[in-house]
Amino acid sequence: MKSFTFIHTADLHLDLPFQGWKGTEGQGGARWQEQRQTLQTIIGLVKERKAAFLLIAGDFLEHETVSRSTAQWVIEQMRQIPGTQVLIAPGNHDPLRPDSFYNTLDWPSHVHIFDAKWEEIQYEEFSLRVYGRGFAEYEEPESCLPTISSPKEGERRILLAHGTYTSHRSESPYFPLCDQDLLPLELDYVALGHIHLPSLHRLNNQRRTWICYPGSPESLRWKETGERTVSVGTFGTEGLQLEQIAVQTRRYEVDSVDVQGCDTEEQVIRRILERVPPGEERNACRRLHLCGRRSADLSLQGEWILHRLKDEGFHYVELADETLPDYDLDQIRERESLAGRFVRKMEERIDGADSEEADLLRQALYKGLDALMVEGNRS
Repeated sequence: MKSFTFIHTADLHLDLPFQGWKGTEGQGGARWQEQRQTLQTIIGLVKERKAAFLLIAGDFLEHETVSRSTAQWVIEQMRQIPGTQVLIAPGNHDPLRPDSFYNTLDWPSHVHIFDAKWEEIQYEEFSLRVYGRGFAEYEEPESCLPTISSPKEGERRILLAHGTYTSHRSESPYFPLCDQDLLPLELDYVALGHIHLPSLHRLNNQRRTWICYPGSPESLRWKETGERTVSVGTFGTEGLQLEQIAVQTRRYEVDSVDVQGCDTEEQVIRRILERVPPGEERNACRRLHLCGRRSADLSLQGEWILHRLKDEGFHYVELADETLPDYDLDQIRERESLAGRFVRKMEERIDGADSEEADLLRQALYKGLDALMVEGNRS
């Protein structure tokens, strides 16, 4: 049997507006271009690995917002890999509706777009059968699976679809799939899209079927941090070998920076620089949550901090000020109020505690003061 390599991706969402983005129009345009660059990186990987197949498991072109020029640009990218079979299973964000660019533009002959009924394509050169289907509407709550005959000796089998995979049967508006349904099919690899977090599962059947979400190859929202990957599979003499390859143009990262003890904005800057040292880390799009107790005299000027961070080599930063004003414990301690008695009692307990318990007691001290001060202000 002839060895071959495939690359599996999904959920690029081309032309989807970035969620939670606070950047300028120019910065948004740069992110739009970086999203395109990620597709170019995937095409480059196809060429480098001489991949026989590029599997795209849906949510590729954002139906509601994708432009005709973007779709035509995608077609030009596909023309760069004429020797690779490109198989696309449309998802809930790019369903195969009559007005879809999948239907209204001319795609190269080596690109196959699956419709809403299961199709089986046989590639005898590779002893391979591919089963695929796509969304026709924005929701597909009813799942179904293809009818598969008993495999021939040495035959390889891949299933390509967009949907919600769970180990146990459950309801979903996005084509639910589960172990119970997939176990009898004896597939080698199930190429899925829809979930943006990469995941890999293996079924306990004769073929030990792999079920893979490669994740979104470029971050689309702040919870999609770290490396973004595609799945690369190679069928060879030792069966199917899998690897995850990072392809993102720009990572998203989210950090918390405790500013407690900082008396000036310069000290806050130094605290941030310690948290994110020079180098590749500063090339990411980064959201910084400033937290902890802040001196009442410290005013955080967000625009000035962002300007300083840009000078320090940060590509893009958003700030979220979640700090709380610190209390003057010396002043409160001297009062004969409930708050004063509370501080004195808690400090006695902190002095007699070990370091771990003392930390917890300090947190309780401030939370208690928050409650007492709010109640005091009400009365």
